[in-house]
Order: sequence, then structure tokens, then C-alpha cells
Amino acid sequence: MNDLYPWLLPVWKRWQSMLATDAIPHAILFSAASGTGIEKVVSKLVSAIVCKNSDDDACGFCHSCELSLGGHHPDIHWVLPEKEGKRISVDQVREANRSALESSQLGGKRVIIINPAEAMNESASNALLKTLETPPEKCVFILLTQDKHKLLPTIISRCQSWQLPLVEQSVLMNWLDSHASIQNKQPIDWFCLKMYAQSPVTALHFIEQNKHVEWGKLLGLTLNSFKTKLIPFTELQGFFKSEPYEKLLWLMYLFSDIQKAHFGVLEHPAPFIFNELVELIPYQTAYSHYHRLQKLHLSLTTSSGLNAELLILDWYIGLVEDA
Repeated sequence: MNDLYPWLLPVWKRWQSMLATDAIPHAILFSAASGTGIEKVVSKLVSAIVCKNSDDDACGFCHSCELSLGGHHPDIHWVLPEKEGKRISVDQVREANRSALESSQLGGKRVIIINPAEAMNESASNALLKTLETPPEKCVFILLTQDKHKLLPTIISRCQSWQLPLVEQSVLMNWLDSHASIQNKQPIDWFCLKMYAQSPVTALHFIEQNKHVEWGKLLGLTLNSFKTKLIPFTELQGFFKSEPYEKLLWLMYLFSDIQKAHFGVLEHPAPFIFNELVELIPYQTAYSHYHRLQKLHLSLTTSSGLNAELLILDWYIGLVEDA
């Protein structure tokens, strides 16, 4: 189990008990945030399902395990968007359904993994639903999702639902501290890291890539804009040109915390620069612009061809004008 992240171990132990009693259901829906590494524990489960020699874990030595480790097992089928951010098409699901109905090529079970399940378009969802209504024998469907509320209720009802437990702060910090890649770096304030409290792998990348420097720059730019009532267009364009989607999420966290601070319910100590922002940004301004950010995020994640950099900059201009 040492190849699993610590926050995945409780789920794996429960799945091992089900494997040992041959109680794995025909369809599993597993909900977890991005950056949790859930693919690791799902791959471990899948390998155990198709293994020839072990009940509750893959042996790692049989022909089936060799194929699983190499990513070439003929009875394991991953259904993924053809391009990042794209939908899963009905043709992809129909192909998976055909694989589910065929006989196992190695004489065991077949496993179909759909990730992320919410990427299925309406036709794809309906095609999957027909198969789940009459599940094929010796076939297990595993649906991974970051937001199961985007799935058809009828699909959810036909799956055994699992939710990854919340990652405790101590578990995350101990895991981060164990990484040699960040042991020589300056400690990162929890106020900053808590944005990724439920996405530990992303938190690690955040530290390794020194993104906390960019986070600090965002706070500084925003504070200076409110103090001077001036908009540093050149700096802002350069700032949001790189990874605008992630920085949009930073803004959402920031304005959510500003609202909490106004109500006195901020859970952890905040840096001085944040407290200055709270003094300058009224609650109503933080509230209205937070909801504008939510709408902007929805538009950018559901529509193609939009210029994220320009749209965020337009939001920022509106924020300073309202100050």
C-alpha cells in the first residue's frame, strides 16, 4: 500500500474487504476533487479485479498483472476525452458498451473506467444508462467524477457511490514535508496552501513551481489598484496570460475569504496584506464580484473559444471601478 497517497488508504482498505468477499458491484461512482490522485487507487482496484492469483490485491506477477502494469490489458478499457477539456462522445461510450458485452479475452472480468464521467455529453450518458440498466455479467463500470451533480440522476442511482473523505490538514502537511523537492524551500503559509487543501498533488506542484510568488503578486496588484484607483494594464495582461484558469480560481478563493473575514468566520490567521484588502473592499463588493467570478468560471469551462485573459481583465477593471 506504500504506493498509495495516505488519504487514499482508507478507501483502498474498504475496497480490499469487498474484493476478498467478491462483493465488488457492477458499477461504482467515485467522487473526488482534482489533484487527489484518485487514478492511483482506481488503477490498483482494477488490477486486483483482473488479477488471476489474488483475492484482495494484485499479485504483480501473473500475465494479467504484467499487462495491467504495462497499460495493455485487453479487458481494461479507459474512456477519456480525446482532448483535454473536450466532451466524451457517444461513439466512445458505444465502443465501451461493446467491450462490456464481449467475452473476456483472458477469461476474467472486464473493467470499463470513464474519467471524468461528467464529460459525457447527453447522448453518451443515455448510451451508458442503457447498459447500466441491464449490466453485463463479469463486467465492472467505474465512473470517476469531480462533480456528480452534473450526471444524470438515473446513472447515479445505478451505481454504488463513493466519496473520497476530506484530506486532513495534518495529513497534507506531513505528506508535503516528506518530499525532498520542497524540503529546502521556505515554508508556505497555510492561508495560501489551503486553496489546495483537498488537492494535495496540486498543492505539491504549487510549491515546487514557486507559484506562491505569483499568488503574492496577485494580492499586491489588487491592493495597489484599490489604493491608487489605477489599473496596471500591462502588468495585469502579463500576469493573467499565464495559466489564467488557475489564477481565476485564486481570485474566487480570495473573494470568498474576504467575505468570511467580514463576518469574522475566517478559520486561519491571514497575512497583513489580506487584512488590508478586507479593510478596502466592502462586503457587498466582495459578494457581487465573487458571484461574477463564478459565472465567468462557468462560461470559460463550458464554452470554447473564449479569451480567458481578456475576460478576467475585464472583470478586474469592473472591480476597481466599483471601489
